[in-house]
Amino acid sequence: MNFPQIDVIVPCYNSANTLERAVKSVINQPHLGILWLVDDGSTDNTLTLAKQLAQTYPERIQVEAMPQNGGVAKARNWGALQSTAEFIAFLDADDAYENDALMTASSVFHFRPDTSLVRLALTPVNLAERYAQHPNFEQAWQVMRMTCGGNVVFRRAFFLACGGFPQHQLFRTLGGEDGALGIATTKVSNVATLFQEAGVLHYCREGMHAERLLDALLFNKQPENITEQALAQANAVTDQICAQIEHLKCGLNSVNIGINPLVLEKE
Repeated sequence: MNFPQIDVIVPCYNSANTLERAVKSVINQPHLGILWLVDDGSTDNTLTLAKQLAQTYPERIQVEAMPQNGGVAKARNWGALQSTAEFIAFLDADDAYENDALMTASSVFHFRPDTSLVRLALTPVNLAERYAQHPNFEQAWQVMRMTCGGNVVFRRAFFLACGGFPQHQLFRTLGGEDGALGIATTKVSNVATLFQEAGVLHYCREGMHAERLLDALLFNKQPENITEQALAQANAVTDQICAQIEHLKCGLNSVNIGINPLVLEKE
């Protein structure tokens, strides 16, 4: 049975200590197309390591180097633009796939062609006990699964139609571009979840993005710089993505397919 192949995009910024682990977890996936390593202006030896890995797997790995640090959203989007695959996945450089993670996603797209996005399982590794032992942890982690940018596999045309991960300066300052796109996708498309199957190992560390989300959900602790105005701006970006997709649907579903000469009347 010919399941589709999937290109994987890994944004890399000062990831020399974890990149090889992530790459090995991708290379072992039977349904891998091309692995795109996008260095985002690293100041350590991440780019050198990425090129060495590409030499080891010349037919499987492509390396792209951004001219300067532009943020994870821009790096991911650049990788998506380089790919020509029908399906693309995003993995963070400090995480790793479990065996057959891409196979599970590929099978969904094969059997459920109306699926625009697959979310893989996201398993925390070495998560601090203050989170893991909280009675509401599972509920909070479900939000993480549904808004994280490192456990997603997109139909590439849909991803590009959404405009990719939003690059608004707000998100470069506060983070949250994953959530803005993730929430929008649930409003305009069929999002399949595979939370009981092989997925992504999310290696936890102090200061990671998930801490801010878990602090807010479990301990009602909000960062001081996330104001009501900032939240409103983030919600507006989500609404814009939704409106963009609805306008596209309107055009693609038009009964007036083909060339329609028009004449404008001036008053």
